[in-house]
Amino acid sequence: MQIHQQFVQVGERRVFVRHAGQGPAVVLLHQSPQNSRSMLPWLARLAPHYAVFAPDTPGFGASDPLPLAQATIPDFARALARLLDALGLDRVLLYGVHTGAVVAARLALERPERVAALVCDGLALFDADERCGLLDGYLPPFEPAWDGAHLLWLWARLREQNFFFPWHLHDAAHRLAYPMPSAEKLHADVLDVLDAGDGYRVGYRAPFLYEQGIATASALRVPARLLYRDSDVLAAHLSRLGALPDGVGAQQVTVDELPVQTLAHFAAHAAAASTVDTTHCVEQAQSAERRVVATPHGLLGVRIEQPQHEAIEIVLPDIGTAAGLVPAGTTDRCRIVVDLPGHGASGGWLAQEVQAAAMAAAIEHAVLSVRPAATALHVRSYGGSAAFALRLAQRLGPRCGSWTMHAALALRTDERERFLASLPCATSDAQGSHLIAAWNWARQRALFMPWAPAERAALPQTGAPSPWRLHADVTEMLRAGGLLAELWRAALAVDVPTASAELHCPVATVA
Repeated sequence: MQIHQQFVQVGERRVFVRHAGQGPAVVLLHQSPQNSRSMLPWLARLAPHYAVFAPDTPGFGASDPLPLAQATIPDFARALARLLDALGLDRVLLYGVHTGAVVAARLALERPERVAALVCDGLALFDADERCGLLDGYLPPFEPAWDGAHLLWLWARLREQNFFFPWHLHDAAHRLAYPMPSAEKLHADVLDVLDAGDGYRVGYRAPFLYEQGIATASALRVPARLLYRDSDVLAAHLSRLGALPDGVGAQQVTVDELPVQTLAHFAAHAAAASTVDTTHCVEQAQSAERRVVATPHGLLGVRIEQPQHEAIEIVLPDIGTAAGLVPAGTTDRCRIVVDLPGHGASGGWLAQEVQAAAMAAAIEHAVLSVRPAATALHVRSYGGSAAFALRLAQRLGPRCGSWTMHAALALRTDERERFLASLPCATSDAQGSHLIAAWNWARQRALFMPWAPAERAALPQTGAPSPWRLHADVTEMLRAGGLLAELWRAALAVDVPTASAELHCPVATVA
């Protein structure tokens, strides 16, 4: 079954939700510092029989954070209740793991009428000493360094949490029996934290600050199963629960038993949950400012700015650049900023689909999906996306009112080959060196023109970009993975100067 994704408007915030299926409503809450991507196996397992929603927790993935310096577990539970309201879900079957389990239990405590049944996978019940130790050294600030050292630290830190818990205590008493994680898993974990930035500490810290875990469990008034995997670092917390009310059971399970127990509990209480179609719920609540559009070639994320204006400007950021950092435009046009494939919320693209013509078709489809009455369209491109903008302008024909290209590349054959050969490898390696390679390439691109020999006459007279700016761009590069090189190949294969001279719309260049 196909799994969909969309931005949902919840008050002033946008929440990114993965969803699939129809039937009794199930909501899945992930652990910190991950996002709803970690719930994909559960979505695939449950969607054939249920309407399944997996949101990114506030501040993680693509969801906006809560407007609080330090949100608490009750704050996250109330944010979840507001999401249920936005989706039109009266009662749900609720599953949460670790941080998600604490949030789920709190919602069930505060709003039992909204929860038909609850499953907690590893409900954290830290004592005072443990909370103090975790708050002391578990969550250091995350700040980009000029040399990219923060990326290697992050790789090592996420690898270390498979060896010790807490990860920063390296004695035998805190040693774990987990196997060495694969490079691919560590890369995915790194991306999760890069998405959240320093904000990862807010959601991660919330369960460490929560002192009411045992009291919450003992006061539950909904059918609940508090399950602890025997391999979980929190398995010892099972013995801390004490007496539980009727209808609430707790036990240790194997990894294989966990889904069996969960499915059985949900099946027993499915009739008490709201029966819905996820697509209908999400369409009623989708954001007017950020959308994910399914095109014939892949998903495209778009940001819609100043939607009240009739004139439309389509903005294509540079390859490997964060769309949110594109300079502000004029105030008399509705701007639709497109996430390139592999960037932002644009996913599901195959390498063979990343061609300039296919990109143009997908972008036109996405724009007309959010503004179907559009007639005159203006195009603005940055860097390597000039090739895609050119094909889009050709496709639009007389509907293209103008095209403005910033810092477009027009390279000779030898320059193109030198540029492509300089691109960092997208394959994850066990030591995380691919992260620093991406950082160095992005920094050197600003200090040296990667298509020209590094000679004095070819050096751009500019300072280095700030670590935060580089960090945002490198995050997009790492998210794109192998698509980064495919995008550059597709972009550099187009003769932009020759073809742009044949357009019938006004063309402006900014260099």
